[in-house]
Amino acid sequence: MENKSIISKNIRDLRLKFGYTQAFIAEILNITPAAVNQYEKDARTIPVTVVEKLALLFNVDEYDLYEENPQKQSVMTSFAFRADEMTPGDLQQINRFKKIISNYLNMSEALQNG
Repeated sequence: MENKSIISKNIRDLRLKFGYTQAFIAEILNITPAAVNQYEKDARTIPVTVVEKLALLFNVDEYDLYEENPQKQSVMTSFAFRADEMTPGDLQQINRFKKIISNYLNMSEALQNG
């Protein structure tokens, strides 16, 4: 399966697992629900910036969205974060914070291995 098809399937699976609508995802990503639909149907290439935001939303690493192996995908999604009582604005703030922490950890690791 092509990377593009894999990520489309994984995004759809994660969205359904969390019970999110395409409209909710679109609001979080500041895109249209039609764009989310096209991404999930593999009818449109998903920009890297959207992949980054989706990974943060689902609390997974970006490369996890490209995972083809169903068993590994299942393990990855079992650790994914769900925020039932949060607004889209809350999730956007959390996603920004996670990105800062992720970048910090990556830089620390690079300095230690330097």
